[in-house]
Amino acid sequence: MEKVKKLMRTTPNALLCVLGAIVFLFVFYSLAYRTPLWDVWLAPNMDNDEVIYNRQIVSVITHGGPQGYFGYDETHAAIGRYGGWGPILIWAYALPGFLFGSSINTVFWCNILFGILGLAIFARAARLNVRQQLVCAATLVCLWIPLTLIFCGSSESLHNALVLIAVGASAALSRRYSHGWFVLAAFACGFLTISRPYALLFWLFPLVALWHDGVRRRVVCGVTAAVSFVVALFNMTMLTAPYFSGSGLDFTALEMLKQGDAAGAVAYQMEHISIQLRTIWAEVLPTLRGNTTQTGAGCLVFLAILLVTVVCLVYDWRGKRPVRFKIGALICSVAIAVVLVVLYNVMARHLMLPCMLLLAALVIEDARPALVYVPVLAILLLPMNAQRSSLSTSFPEMADQITAVEAALTERVEARNSDDPWDNTLAYAYDDDVFHGYLYAVPAGMGIEFDWNTYLADSSKTIYSRYAMVNHGTAAEARLLADGWQEVISTNDLVVYERQGE
Repeated sequence: MEKVKKLMRTTPNALLCVLGAIVFLFVFYSLAYRTPLWDVWLAPNMDNDEVIYNRQIVSVITHGGPQGYFGYDETHAAIGRYGGWGPILIWAYALPGFLFGSSINTVFWCNILFGILGLAIFARAARLNVRQQLVCAATLVCLWIPLTLIFCGSSESLHNALVLIAVGASAALSRRYSHGWFVLAAFACGFLTISRPYALLFWLFPLVALWHDGVRRRVVCGVTAAVSFVVALFNMTMLTAPYFSGSGLDFTALEMLKQGDAAGAVAYQMEHISIQLRTIWAEVLPTLRGNTTQTGAGCLVFLAILLVTVVCLVYDWRGKRPVRFKIGALICSVAIAVVLVVLYNVMARHLMLPCMLLLAALVIEDARPALVYVPVLAILLLPMNAQRSSLSTSFPEMADQITAVEAALTERVEARNSDDPWDNTLAYAYDDDVFHGYLYAVPAGMGIEFDWNTYLADSSKTIYSRYAMVNHGTAAEARLLADGWQEVISTNDLVVYERQGE
C-alpha cells in the first residue's frame, strides 16, 4: 500500500507525460469510435468550417499561401487572401501540417498532435503527480465532448490545448519565475486572444501567478496582453474576410446606442438574450428527456463542471487551501458564457473552452475532492455522452466526384495561368443543396468564396470569382447560364461553371 501511495505522489518526467497522453487518447479513441484511425476521411463531415480550414491550410503547405481569395459573398480581407480566422490560426496548423502533408485529413492529424502536446505540457508544467493525472483523465472522459473535438477537422483541439498550456505554465510561474514558462504562458494566452478576443481574460492566470514577483514583471505581462489584443483586433478587422454582412458577432445594440437610441438598444438586447435562452432550453430539455442534442449536452457538461468548481471552491476556501486558480477560472468561464449569450450564440464546441479552464483549475489546486465529484460526473454525464460511434470514411459515390472535379479544375486553372486572385477562386453556392464536402475538390492553392445561393442567383450582384459550384436546375445555375458561363464539369451532385472573358 505504501508503494502505491508513493507512486500516486510521483511526478512523471516529460517523456512519460507525452507517452501517457498518447496512450490515454488512443485508448479513448478505441473505446469511443468503431472506425479504424487510418480509415477516417473527413469529407462527409457536417461542419462546413472544416473544409474552409483545410483548403486554406493546404494552400500554405503547397503554395505558401492562398492563390485566390477566401471570403463570403464575393468579399475578401482588406489585407491578404485569408478568409475566416485570418492567417495566424491557419499558419499554426500549416507548420505541423508540413509533417502530415496536404490531404483531406491534414487538420485531423494536426489536432491529434495538439491534443497530445496540450495534455503532456499541462501535466509537466503543473507538475501533476500520478493521482492528479488520473483525475484529469477521468474527468475528461466524463466531460467527453472535449476529447471528441480532438478527433475532427475544426480548430477546437488547438484552442483547448492552449488553455491547458496557459494554465499549466501559469502554475509553473506561481512556483518560481522562469523566462521559459513566462514565454510559454504568454504565447498560449496571446494566441488564444488573437483567435478569440474574449480570451483576453485568460491573461488573468499569468498575471496572478506573477503578482508577488515585482511590478516590472506584472507590467510586462500586462503590456504583452494589451499587444495581443491589439493584434487580435487587427487580425479580425484587416486580415480576416468579413463573415457575410458582418463579423459574426451581434453589435446591433451597440450601434443603436451610438445613434442615441438607448431604449431601443436595451429592448433589442433583451430580446436577443431572450431568444438565446429559449434556444438553449429547447436544446437542453430533450437532452434531459433522453434525446441528446449536441448543444444540449454541451450546456449540461458546462453547467456540471461549473457547479463542481463552485463546490470545490467553497470546500477549499473553508479549508484554507489554494483557490486563486478556481476563482480565475470561474470568472473567465462565466464571462465567456455571458459573451456567447449576449453577442453570439451558444454551441457545444464554444463552451468546451471554459470547461477545459475549469478542469485545469480543479486538477492543479486540489485533486482530493475528485473521489466525490468524478463518480458524480460519471453518473450524470456518461449516460448522455458515452455513445460509441463511427467517424466518416471514404465511399466511391463522393470520392469519385471529388477526384473528377479536382482534375477538371486543375486543368482549367493551369491552362489560364493567371496571377489574378479572382482567376484562382471558386464561388460555392451555399444552401443550394450541394454538400460542402465537395469543396475538398477545390485544388490546393485555390480560394473559395462561400456565397449564399440567393447572392449568386441575383443578377444585380457581381460575381468576381472565375469559377462557381452550384446544384443542377437551381436559380443560381440559371443566372450563370444567362450570363454566359461555360460548364467545366457536371456530376451527379453538382456542376462547376467558368466565367468567360477577362
